[in-house]
Amino acid sequence: MKILFINKYDTNGGAAIAAWRLHEQLVKAENTEDRFVVGIKKSSSDIVFSARKPGLENNIEKGINFFTNQLGLQYKWFPFSTGRIKRYAEEFQPDIISLHNIHGGYFKTSLMEYLSALAPVVWTLHDMWAFTANAAHTFGDESWKQMKAGKRERKLFPSIGLPLGNMLLKNKKKIYGHSHLTVVTPSRWLFHLAEQSPLLEGKKIVQVYNGIDLDKFRPSDKANAKKRAGIDPGLKVISFSAEKLMQSEHKGGQLLLEVLRLLDLEKQPVCILTIGGGHIHHSFKYIQIKPLGYVTDESLYIQYLQASDIYIHPTKADTLPNTLIEAIACGIPCITFDVGGCAEIIQHNENGLVIEPGNAAVFVKNIRYLLDNESLYAGFSQNARRIAEERFDVKTMGERYFELFESLAVK
Repeated sequence: MKILFINKYDTNGGAAIAAWRLHEQLVKAENTEDRFVVGIKKSSSDIVFSARKPGLENNIEKGINFFTNQLGLQYKWFPFSTGRIKRYAEEFQPDIISLHNIHGGYFKTSLMEYLSALAPVVWTLHDMWAFTANAAHTFGDESWKQMKAGKRERKLFPSIGLPLGNMLLKNKKKIYGHSHLTVVTPSRWLFHLAEQSPLLEGKKIVQVYNGIDLDKFRPSDKANAKKRAGIDPGLKVISFSAEKLMQSEHKGGQLLLEVLRLLDLEKQPVCILTIGGGHIHHSFKYIQIKPLGYVTDESLYIQYLQASDIYIHPTKADTLPNTLIEAIACGIPCITFDVGGCAEIIQHNENGLVIEPGNAAVFVKNIRYLLDNESLYAGFSQNARRIAEERFDVKTMGERYFELFESLAVK
């Protein structure tokens, strides 16, 4: 089977990581022949092709994207990427087209009609953008259910200037109506929202959890893991990861700062591992910040996870965060706000704690509660690994997707 994957990135961000893991599993288990077309290529893989050339083409399309977004005409025209995506698809002649994040300034939305005429399209949604006016997450605003843009939606990522959200919704509905596509959601939370969307009415929607390699992400002796990471084995370690630490509205960067400030008032020494771009420009008396930046080496990333006592996820919006799945696979209890699909990974009082969104004080109280209760922690850790094995094995993910692809592929 020949599969063409399309996403904004090949390596950066949760959607890219999930798509690449699916590709690797399908090649391994089913011997598929895969290609990727991406808006921005970061890897050196020879199966990944960029929709536009770096330099002039990239700068021109970035400029076009900026100005068309300001006019409220989101993803209407990409003179280089559109033709190149078409050409790659025509030359490869895939049996299945696996779409992922098509928002991000490289993919003309109406291109979906063309692609779905070439091969069955399976669109994996990694956020809400497919059925909102322009936003990846609407933070509780459900105007999209009435085919209307939210009052402040145009200011949400990816933002638009002029308030033409209602027009964008109508355009999406028209495009989807002319496209043969199947929708996959990684979480039950997103599945239930997609089912209520007027835009996706009549489309087949399937829920498949993202999976990870459980042979790689696994528990390790905590003291030795801390030593390998250059951390005092007697020090409690809390980790946090986001692509843009303090600048990420969705991932709770500012809430993290408030959590750390309150945690410092507890006067208990703690090491905080921060993974991702950006820095925490704040000094603490009892908290030691160990900024790791972007950790692109997977084995090193796993090593840091294994050195952690707790993984925290004070996010404002999320669909099914890879980081929580990776943490529990390593036997790390987690604390998260109850948003999106987070509670599908973290079962409250079983493998971690799920907190009412936005309450930093309660978040800190639960961090201290878990760190101070050794018997509870041990049980959470065992349950974390068990839940990862039951629900988030990449082998199961691959089987579910391949079964779906086979049912749709033209014989």
